[in-house]
Amino acid sequence: MGCFCHASVAPLGSLIGSLEASGMISLSANVGASATMAGANITAALEAWLAELGLPAAPWAPDPAWLNVPLPRVQLSGIATLSALAQLQAQVQAQLGINLLQPAGAQAFARVMATLQARLSAVAALPGMGAFSAAPMLRLSAVMNAVVSVQAALQAGVFGMSPAQLGAYALPSIWAPFLAELRNLAAMLAVCAQLNVNVNDTAALSAAVRALVQLRLPTFPPAQATMMAQLTAMFSAMASLKLALGLPSLPALPQLTAMVQARLNATLTAVAQAMGMSLRGLTPEAALAALLGLLPRIPPVPTNFATPVVVNAAFNAHALASLNWNVPPMLLSTQVALPACAFAEQLSAALNLSAVLPSPCASGCDAARLMRDVTQALGA
Repeated sequence: MGCFCHASVAPLGSLIGSLEASGMISLSANVGASATMAGANITAALEAWLAELGLPAAPWAPDPAWLNVPLPRVQLSGIATLSALAQLQAQVQAQLGINLLQPAGAQAFARVMATLQARLSAVAALPGMGAFSAAPMLRLSAVMNAVVSVQAALQAGVFGMSPAQLGAYALPSIWAPFLAELRNLAAMLAVCAQLNVNVNDTAALSAAVRALVQLRLPTFPPAQATMMAQLTAMFSAMASLKLALGLPSLPALPQLTAMVQARLNATLTAVAQAMGMSLRGLTPEAALAALLGLLPRIPPVPTNFATPVVVNAAFNAHALASLNWNVPPMLLSTQVALPACAFAEQLSAALNLSAVLPSPCASGCDAARLMRDVTQALGA
């Protein structure tokens, strides 16, 4: 059956209280904006540059023979929707053990969503949640995530490459059409893998997609969806900060800020040294302009997605070229269900508990009543 356990609300309230006491979050509408960290704009720009180019990654080494074999051409216009549906099925199966392709699984997940609605209502009623903001922690997490990305690139030797190393990243224009077609195919290969169907079994693929499109779930009020997203971001920020800094728990905001600033400073110094320059005496704006001006000029690197395994699978996915479905640009079910999965996963990790239980607990569970209300509302 499955339900989002009501016993998760009280521990969440305790966590929120402790985070507010440490200054990591705010429950006051009158808190001013925190100061910008020195150099944060530089690491953010470097992180964006790395993401745009697919770095760090080794130079792409395609087999010239790939150009002699035509790739199947996918004509679908709603691949993003299909990807979201497949991701939902895979996440719900992995996290909750629920198969959305089966009627019983769809019913069980609707029950989880109905009970989640009630838990979010209870969380919203906690003192101060009307002004809840995790902005201080999210800002630190964003800076630390950028630092981690830049550090990985430093270790891979991305900054300060020699002309010979840069030349290895050159990509002849003849590969552009191949890569454009491969991206669509790679997305559909991922859909098939997440739905556990053979890429050439279009009947099974169609049945799986049809079942997911017909999934009926309760809708969430915008305020609930926003609060859920904020809490999920808070949990994610907590986890990434602890992992990046090697901490079992987070200290108060001033100490944590100092730790992140120290890592940021050391990273920028290392980047500047790798690129043969010094940041000493430069304003943040001048330092950013100088570093950006020295970044290697290379095309996006397809190494991480255009692997031999993906290319060979794409060559054999002939049936995908015959699909002519009319896929909607988005579905309300994925808009609410995917964030709910992320919330459940992050909440369980943050509180070290199972937020979603496979069956009702014995301590005043209200899941049956909530599900009856939702069933009536959905007209089932």
